[in-house]
Amino acid sequence: MIISPFECIRVPSCLRENSNVEVEIVKNSFKTRMFSVLLALLLIAVMPAACADVALKPVEKPDADDGQTITRTIVIQADGTIVSVTEDDVLIEGMDISELLKFEVPEHVPMAPPADGPLREEDWEYLKTVMTDLSEKERDALISEIQAIFAGKSELSQDEQREILYRIGNYIVMATEGNEVTPRWEIQPGHWQLSTTAGRIMGYVTTAHNTTLGDYSGWADDNRFEPSPPLPPWTVNRHSWVLDGTEFPNWDNWGPDSCAYYMNSARANFDSYDPDAAYIDIGKGLHYIEDLGCPYHTTGAYLLQHGAYESWIKSHWTELGLDSAIDVTSYFVVTDPEVSAKALAEVSHQALSYINRTIDTDPDWQDDPYVIAYTQQLHTLTEQMTIGMLVYASKFESPDTVGSYSVPIWDGQTSYAFVDDVACSDRMRISTRISHTYIGDLEVWLGWKDDSEGVYREGKIWDRQGGSEDHLNIDVYVDEWYDVHDWRLRVKDNAAGDEGAITEFYVFIG
Repeated sequence: MIISPFECIRVPSCLRENSNVEVEIVKNSFKTRMFSVLLALLLIAVMPAACADVALKPVEKPDADDGQTITRTIVIQADGTIVSVTEDDVLIEGMDISELLKFEVPEHVPMAPPADGPLREEDWEYLKTVMTDLSEKERDALISEIQAIFAGKSELSQDEQREILYRIGNYIVMATEGNEVTPRWEIQPGHWQLSTTAGRIMGYVTTAHNTTLGDYSGWADDNRFEPSPPLPPWTVNRHSWVLDGTEFPNWDNWGPDSCAYYMNSARANFDSYDPDAAYIDIGKGLHYIEDLGCPYHTTGAYLLQHGAYESWIKSHWTELGLDSAIDVTSYFVVTDPEVSAKALAEVSHQALSYINRTIDTDPDWQDDPYVIAYTQQLHTLTEQMTIGMLVYASKFESPDTVGSYSVPIWDGQTSYAFVDDVACSDRMRISTRISHTYIGDLEVWLGWKDDSEGVYREGKIWDRQGGSEDHLNIDVYVDEWYDVHDWRLRVKDNAAGDEGAITEFYVFIG
């Protein structure tokens, strides 16, 4: 049902609503509540203007309490008709990135790379196996020259050194991620699952856009010179963040920057009302965060083990239970994609020493229970960060409730929160979080305005249910709401004695 915008509530309406004794009787303490009503009536008599509808200035969010939460999921049509309502639906929620620090592995003696370069002798020998376009003599000469460059003893010009760095970079990518620069985690199984699972779990991403995430999940491996800029010329992007000092000159450590570049580019496309282009950028960017969940993207060394490890994951995806590992129920909240990407790399790097040493010394390393357990846990953490990146790119918050702010809900008043100028997609989720000591006092309307209209239309999404529960989460799904770029939340507190706040109001663009 469409509800026209209300005029300001006048004093007589407030008096009638706040003197509703039948509502007060059902509350916990009759005497206490009646005293609150009398006090509120006295204040109204002295200050009648307090009952007018007001858009309240944001204040700091209230402290959380131990009260009960009611969660409701609504699907609503473009005419305001509610199609379905699901009560107490469990919605995936974000958690602080500090939870990443809980990943731990046993102490393990690290394998130090040689002093004259980031690679060991067996790595160079392994690298020769992908130099199929060179003769044995040419391979030896190229490796000798790159070792001289690493040691600072090369007599070649800077341009000639740069050309060799470019060539060796391509060979290393081929050695660790497949010939013709084909990723070990390409399409299925691997990046496809990680990317499309993120869209499926969050629920608001359209089928078409989730397919886009999968289609672009391997794009970064076929475009090693992107994103340019900021990637410098002659630089091969290995999607890494090296934490052990073994990076290769001029072409490593662009994983976090690349992830941030595409996530922020996606937000810019949403701002331009182009969700299709935005999801292409998200698909590109998710690849980099997923790579950083692999320990071998936190080092420039151990090429032989890198290739062996990722090949094992690809060929044993089902046996390792990785589909279950990435079927997560929470995600990490991302506020800065570059910082979050580096945080994931630092965590995955913790497992490098154990996995690497085991591969190097144990012929049955694929059956090692710790290698298996760490691989599963790393995929879980990576999926949680993948979802966090998706949310970062596609979530647009009301300035009234962003950060630490909230909009207070006071007795007899109407409070508002707004999200303006956001893109529209075939499917969107509009989310509300309210903290209030008696949510049975509240009426809540979702309002929207398309480009041709000057006033909001509304649908009522809460009507004084819930009694003395303390928190209200409402998620409204809308399909095919084209040209709707402005959203409004309106909350009316109909009784005295309990107060609260709109703590969150935001839009997910699917």
